Amino acid sequence: MKIFILFLFWSLWFLNFSTRTIISPLLPVIEDELTISHALAGSFFFFLAVGYATTLLLSGLLIVRIGHKRTIGLGFAILIATLYSLKYASTYSYIAAASLFIGLGSGLYMPSAIPLLTVIYKRRNWGKALALHDTGASFSILFIPLLTVLGLRFLHWTNLFVMLSGTCLIMIICYWLFTPNIRPQNDERVRFSSILGRKDFWIIAVLWIFAAASNLGVYNVVPLFLVKERGVPVETANIIFGFSRVGGFFVALLAGMLVDRYGVKKLLYIAFLTTGLSTMGMAMATAFPFLVIMLVVQATVCTAFFPVGLVAISMLSSFNERSIFTGASIAAGVICGLGLTPFFLGVVADVWSFQTGIFFLGALTTLSCALLMGLKEI
Repeated sequence: MKIFILFLFWSLWFLNFSTRTIISPLLPVIEDELTISHALAGSFFFFLAVGYATTLLLSGLLIVRIGHKRTIGLGFAILIATLYSLKYASTYSYIAAASLFIGLGSGLYMPSAIPLLTVIYKRRNWGKALALHDTGASFSILFIPLLTVLGLRFLHWTNLFVMLSGTCLIMIICYWLFTPNIRPQNDERVRFSSILGRKDFWIIAVLWIFAAASNLGVYNVVPLFLVKERGVPVETANIIFGFSRVGGFFVALLAGMLVDRYGVKKLLYIAFLTTGLSTMGMAMATAFPFLVIMLVVQATVCTAFFPVGLVAISMLSSFNERSIFTGASIAAGVICGLGLTPFFLGVVADVWSFQTGIFFLGALTTLSCALLMGLKEI
């Protein structure tokens, strides 16, 4: 039964993540259809991030009142309605507003899912359980660009959102029927200010910013980088883009397996060093074959942080603290890494090039390894 419940959570995380990753491979098509700039196209992720961060930060208050199970259900109800409404999208303002609501709906998942999983599974198995769960995101990054390539051959891009809406509806019904509702203990309320006053929270939050920037921040502009700056056809770019994510699925799983044995701090150092260097290498690549190789390496290693980061949060917090700690840490990464990074990379590309922006992001990610010295042994 625990395996089946883990599969349900994996499916929900895959779909939740896909509501955000599907925008990126469609971005060149949307940009051309709406005749907007790189910066405006990148701003969709800012609206997405604002909505996502808002519910991440407020989810703790909601969970206390309605419980983890209903919070996840509410988030998916918002997603289902918003994704279906995108069949009518035809303007920049409409898609920007829809991006905001997709963020609002998807942000309610993680602060409830992580506490539930850490109660269902014993502490010695957190690394494995959270890593298996997190592969839903890696699989989304791999699968969605390839689905987009196939779907655009037969359907208008708006219909892909409708299909995703229907799939979310099916899986949330299954989730509602089979998962327990575990509520925080009312006599152990945690104040948000107490989390903000902790040094280890800020270290995790800043690390999450650079991890999100190097992962989804770069992910969301790679199609534009390949199509607009390197002259690769849209279909070819999405095929390369999708297959470059294959290794990330296995690395995320491997990182979760290794963290139970070797510890969080060592794996975080390796993850950030390799991610930063490979991001710089991708920007510095001149020959197209070398660019593809570096794209694969960067996409593979950048996923290692997230399952390890979730284990770190779980070890640094109690059950009642976990929702707030998780939500606030991920919110920081979402606002800066997912929301602002694509926008600023787009602005840099309009003035100089995507290559310049990606290089400096890689350099900053490499330097962020120094923050681990301030994190206690875990």
